[in-house]
This record gives sequence, C-alpha cells and structure tokens, in this order.
Amino acid sequence: MDERRSDVNLENEFANSTSLHGIARVANNTRVRVKLVWVSIMMTCFCVCVYQVHDRFSFYLMYTANTAISVEYARNLDFPAVTICNFNRYRQSQVTTEEYKYLKYILTNTDFSTEQTVDIPDENDSRKFNFTEFTLRAGFLIAPALIECKWRGKPCYAENFTHVFTPFGSCWTFNSGKNAPILQAHQAGEGNGLEIFIDIEQSEYTETITNNFQAGLKVVIHDQHTPPLVESSLAISPGVHAFVGIRRQQYLNLEKPHGKCDASAKLDRFEKYSLEACTIDCLTEVIVQTCHCRPVGYPGNETECSPFQERNCSIQVADQFHSGEIGDCECTVPCNHTAFSTGLSTAVIPSLRSVRVLTEVLFSGNRSKQNSPGFNDTIAELVDDLSPGLEKDIKDNLVILSLYYEELNFQLYEQTKAYTLSALVSDIGGQLGLFLGASFITLAEILVYITHKVKRCFASKRKSENEETVESEKSNIDSVTHTSVL
Repeated sequence: MDERRSDVNLENEFANSTSLHGIARVANNTRVRVKLVWVSIMMTCFCVCVYQVHDRFSFYLMYTANTAISVEYARNLDFPAVTICNFNRYRQSQVTTEEYKYLKYILTNTDFSTEQTVDIPDENDSRKFNFTEFTLRAGFLIAPALIECKWRGKPCYAENFTHVFTPFGSCWTFNSGKNAPILQAHQAGEGNGLEIFIDIEQSEYTETITNNFQAGLKVVIHDQHTPPLVESSLAISPGVHAFVGIRRQQYLNLEKPHGKCDASAKLDRFEKYSLEACTIDCLTEVIVQTCHCRPVGYPGNETECSPFQERNCSIQVADQFHSGEIGDCECTVPCNHTAFSTGLSTAVIPSLRSVRVLTEVLFSGNRSKQNSPGFNDTIAELVDDLSPGLEKDIKDNLVILSLYYEELNFQLYEQTKAYTLSALVSDIGGQLGLFLGASFITLAEILVYITHKVKRCFASKRKSENEETVESEKSNIDSVTHTSVL
C-alpha cells in the first residue's frame, strides 16, 4: 500500500509541477466527463504536433538549397583570358607538297566528325606524320598577324600571348596567367581593356567550302583555369571594329547533400577542376584506353595519334562519346566557378575618309609616320600615291577588337542551405510550444520523472526479493526447529 501511495504521489507531483500544459487538468479533475474532454484535447494536439515535427524532419532531409543573386562592386577586377583563333587553321605557304596529301584529311576530320570522310595514306606512311609539329609550323601564328596591341592604352606584344591547341588548330591566349601575373582592370569602358589589330591573311587560307568557308576570327572569353571552348565562341568578320563588353559572373555552389559540387574533385590532365576540363579529360582518357594514342591538341604525355589512328579509331570513339554510347563521365559542377557573358557590337572599318590613311599606315610599312608631328600633312601627300587594291585589303583582312568590362562589378550566384539544422530545431520547439506548451526543459522534466520511476521500480523489486529471502530463511529455520523437536 505504501508503494502504491508513493507511486501516486510521484505521478501527482509530476503532473502538478511539469511545464507540459494540460497534464495537471487531467490528473486533478474529479469529473470524468471533463477529464475525458481534456484527454481528447491533449491527444489531438499531440497527434498534430507529431505530424508537424515529422513534416519538418522530412523537409530537412530533402537538403534543398536556395540561390542568392547579388551584385558585388570591386575596385579592381581580374581581366579574363582572351583566346583568338583564325578560321583558317593552316597557312598555305607553310604546307609542303608531301603534306598536301594529308591536308584534306586533316581539314575534314580535325573536329571529330565522320559526316565527311576521305582516303588517307596507309598506316606506315601516316605514322611518319606528326600532327603537333605540323600544326605548330603551319598553323595560325600571332606574331605576323598582330599589327597592333594595346592594354589599357599601353603597348603589348606577341610575347604576351601564349599558344594553345584547340579544334581550330593553333590559337593564342592573351592574359593566360601562365607566364605572367593575371592582369587587372581598374576602370570600365572602352580604352580600359585590350585593343588589338589583327591581319587574318586571307591569301593564306587553305579551307574550302567543305570545311570552314568563313573568314575571320573566333574569340573566346574565359577564365584562366578553364580551357577555351572555341565551339561556343564569338565569330568576328574582317572589315569591322568589334566592341566586346564583358560582364563577370561568379558561382559558389554547395557540396553534397545540399548541392552537387565536390570540392575534392581532381583531374589528371588539368591543374584545376572545371566542367569543361573534366569533359576533355574524360574524352582523352577514353580515346587513350581504346586507341592507345592521344588525339592531337589534347593534354597528356601519351603517344600522339597518327592520321591513320585518327581516322580508324579516335574519331569513332569521340563520336560515340558525344552521343553518350560510351564514357560515362561523372563530371560534377565546380564549387567555385567564374564565367563571362559578352555583348557584341560592330562598326564597319575604315570610314571613307580614313581608308587610304589606314591602308598606308597598317599595310605599307609607314606606321611610324602615325606618331610624327606632321602626320596631317603626310596624309595629304600619301593619298594620291596609294594603290586602289590596298583599300580592299583592309576590308578583307583587318579585324579590330576592343574588349573591356562594361561595369566594374560582378554578379555573385551563391547557393545557401534552404533549411538549416538550427531552423529545424527552432521549428520543432515552436510546434511543441504551440500544441503542447512544451519546451526542451519539459523533456528534461520527463527524463527526471522516468529516472525516478525506474529507480522506484528497481527498489521495489529489490525489496520484494529481500522479503522473499527472509521468508525463505524463516521457513527453513522453522523446518529445522520442528525436526529437532521430533
């Protein structure tokens, strides 16, 4: 009876002292109907609370993310890398008679397309042909093509460009960051970036109507750590001054489980991870494993594919890779990525008034006169002496590029967790407080009550065991005594 009274006292004490609302009204109310009403209210609130807490947990485990977009202003911005390619991949004057038998094959298949095929020399002959050596010698060279270069108004030179292989053969990158620090822009607008004059040399074109029958330049604006994708570049025709306004975007992505990026992702053939580099790295690895050679212009130290290997293996493998038949590459988005958007506008060059002057200055070896004190008088003297054919050279060969930041800021796209652990804890606390009037202190009170209840159960059990032991010993003593009497 004392134990039962003690248990009742413990439960009454908990009911009257706990911060969990409603328990005391159920325990202390003597009217059965009223007690049942309170029990119904508490059970309903408890069920709703459990549902809401389950919903919050489910939402948290979805690991959703938000993307915050902001405009960040900066005093200085790293200028992007600018890669320039000529639509003409190989210069006619540099192709020997022996190399002409490979030229049609090279021009047709450099872009890994099997839509057009040509006959090539046998395997033994083709192994003597070196794609890299031929492309470096006969491909587009920046030095003879660069007429003038200015960076923020100061002269720059062919030495400021670095060579890079692309599907367009030899291309050249300004501000690659490989041989010198990355240049920075301090102001926005034309004149505060890069300005170059380039002669595309149409007289050297070897491309035909079955290949690149366009004339002009391909221009890629990209981050220094991202390989240039010439296939997604700007096309600039000769006879224009192209104004390219640049805007910078910075992407900060979350790692799993909230995002898809992997900060530990590394590549074998590139120093820094990017989606473009991962795709190239994967394609190269697939071709190397299948064809036992490396495609021309792709990174790596493996043996370069011969024309025969290109035609009979690597092209087919590349086609299958692009169609998704082979090469299941797990290329995730980078955690920190820089991209650039561009706005292109053009103006025809030269104007009727300046055509003859530009022809003389740029193509007749008289550029030094441009800075002479009597430049205006010199113009008048030169006009009558110029050949009419040189005027056409400007429209057919000259490209002027002006690249600059439109504004000295960048757009920041930053992924953030849509639902954090602290938000989950806050929501659970809110649901407990709203429907049950409970808090985390209430959980502590319940734990204390359970602890006391367990202690009393163990104490009661031990007491029962002790009483049984005493009764057993007493019974044994009585049995011995009775036996002795007998």
